[in-house]
Amino acid sequence: MDEAANAATVRTLRGFEREVADAGSNQTLWKVLRGVVIIVGVVCAFVAYDTGQWLWGIGAVAAAMLVPATLNPLIRDIGDRLRRLTADRDSTLATAWTQMAPLNALYTWDIATRLVQQTVPRLDFDPYFTNARLDELREEFGWNDENGRDRSILCCYSGVLNGNPFAIGQTLTHWMGSKTYHGSRTISWKERVRDSDGKWRTVTRFETLRASVTKPFPEYAEEPVVIFGNEAAPDLTFSRGPSALSGADDGLIARWRKQRAIRRLEAKSRRGVTDGGFTVMANREFDALFNATDRNHEVQFRLLFTALAQQEMLALLTDDEVGYGDDFRFVKDRKINIVQPRHLAQRDLTGDPTLFHGYELAQARRFFTEYHTELFRALYFALAPLLTIPLYQQHRSHRDIYGDLAGSRTCYWEHETVANHLGEERFAHPASVTRNILKTTARADDGAGQGVRVTAYGFRGIDRVDQVSVYGGDGRYHNVSVPWVEYREVSQGRDLFVSEIDPRAEAVTDAAPVPSWHRVFERRGIPVERALIRRAIAAAMVS
Repeated sequence: MDEAANAATVRTLRGFEREVADAGSNQTLWKVLRGVVIIVGVVCAFVAYDTGQWLWGIGAVAAAMLVPATLNPLIRDIGDRLRRLTADRDSTLATAWTQMAPLNALYTWDIATRLVQQTVPRLDFDPYFTNARLDELREEFGWNDENGRDRSILCCYSGVLNGNPFAIGQTLTHWMGSKTYHGSRTISWKERVRDSDGKWRTVTRFETLRASVTKPFPEYAEEPVVIFGNEAAPDLTFSRGPSALSGADDGLIARWRKQRAIRRLEAKSRRGVTDGGFTVMANREFDALFNATDRNHEVQFRLLFTALAQQEMLALLTDDEVGYGDDFRFVKDRKINIVQPRHLAQRDLTGDPTLFHGYELAQARRFFTEYHTELFRALYFALAPLLTIPLYQQHRSHRDIYGDLAGSRTCYWEHETVANHLGEERFAHPASVTRNILKTTARADDGAGQGVRVTAYGFRGIDRVDQVSVYGGDGRYHNVSVPWVEYREVSQGRDLFVSEIDPRAEAVTDAAPVPSWHRVFERRGIPVERALIRRAIAAAMVS
């Protein structure tokens, strides 16, 4: 495409936008002035007639009629100019979109993963998350991925890091929390009181009674997760979470807090020596900040966290300039490692091609670069806790050495991702008033693809009122009404048809004007415009 021509078109567009804004402001100003003149004239006329000043009243009415008659042609002229400028702006915008169409057509779902792989060659992303990769994590590494109905996958990636399998996901998690509802009621009563003169009189007292009730309330949160399988230290388990000590400065109080944490670890270590439990590391600062004191195997823990690994982990925990600092939970359950970095929750990880569509090349280039730079930084530092461990980089899985994961269908992680990308509102029960957890079940596979049942679980709300007895200042109990909402689960199922494709081989050309996956859907009576391509997957909703 012609970059100079697009830049010129955008400059022209910006000029039209400024003129449209100025003309709109002028039109609004003159309309307001006309309205003010009419209102002032009418008010003056009423005042004049009311005071008997008939001549002034006639003059005010004449002015109220004359000024709009003068302003109306001006307002019409501005309106005509505004319509012409708006048409010119819209036409120029359409030209800019046409100029950018060749570039907008080139964005694909796998651009982000290809850029990451080119930057870090030891990372190898799968085209999509397969059942074979899922089975590898389950059977070879013992991952238990039973999410139940309380968690849905919003976005996912899978692949291998130095020959060891990983999965990265954004999840929507549901749990029943609680919410406190409040109500109030004002009461009054009469009392006999003696005034300053010693006389009795009757006064009315008022009091606002307040009450509250706490009821179950459905809550939701988006949480990131990294699953990594590695056969090193196969018996070791531990867990750790973000520590306030990691972000502490080098001041007196910070050093005192670290020393206090170290003394506690040393005391725990002395007790552990007698019962074969926790033994503090030589690098006390690492043990205090990493704080994996529930580890079950000291030998294997030291095998993983060598002096170099401790040094790298400390650097990671205390760096919040290049990295994100200590923002992650890290759980090792034998051969499975789970990392939950908080910073991933704030990032869009989809790489959705429509994010990059635009009409201005300069802005598109800037956004593309910034998006993928930040995406790489987020993904890299999500994996960084694993990269600090040298043994993980040296150890390849048996299946990576001897096995093959080719030729497998997409797993339920991808199915839930596709369903959530289509939008939970498409699947939600009509009565649902909350977010929905989308769960999927694979159905028949006919060779060209597979049917997937999507069930949306949400809640409908039922208005309730509780009467709470509250003691008032009148010496009696009163019922205070507290309205609240009872949430009851509702669900609804719809069908998807999912087919694995090669998006780069599915380009529309003169020789193949309709991609093959379109024909797969059309044979099943599924409208193509309801389809979605995500990375190497095509999916469409079934009516």
